[in-house]
Amino acid sequence: MFDKPDAKDMKKSRFHSPSSYRVTRSTLGRFLLKAIPILLLVLAVERYIGQRFLIGGDDQVDRCLPDKWIYLIDTHNKDIWRGDLIAFRAERMAPFFKDGQIIVKIAAGVTGDTIHVDPQHTTINGERIIDGLPLTEKLKKPATRFNRHETIPPAAYWVTGQTDKSFDSRYWGYVYDHQVIGRAYALF
Repeated sequence: MFDKPDAKDMKKSRFHSPSSYRVTRSTLGRFLLKAIPILLLVLAVERYIGQRFLIGGDDQVDRCLPDKWIYLIDTHNKDIWRGDLIAFRAERMAPFFKDGQIIVKIAAGVTGDTIHVDPQHTTINGERIIDGLPLTEKLKKPATRFNRHETIPPAAYWVTGQTDKSFDSRYWGYVYDHQVIGRAYALF
């Protein structure tokens, strides 16, 4: 059915025998001179990006930031302003979060802002931020226990979510600089 090609056809062919693909030392040396710097650059960029940025997801059913669930955290940017998303390590947030767990919330208040919390509303500098204290029953504490009127101390943030059921600073207080991982950006 198929005929064997003759010697003439083999010479015309674009394909060469395996022996013609011999790698010489000089060819390998030229390749390595180009490849090693590129490889080192790629590894350096990957290391920098891998150390600077974290990607995290919120798998909770009732999210405090309901429209977003994937975040990029810039660990080199800890310059947090009012309204920014802040990523921090949980402290004193039982029973909802374990110490050390990474949390993302809105930095609703910063050092020097005035906080007022009562059972109806939470205000910062007189502006209503979030309503009620719906988690007091779950925490088995009276709503009046969370009343406060104070100024945010140095190196601290008041954080909230966007839903009334957010477990946030209304219940456990401030996030301090030593807890901050970095500024967060909502991706999806």
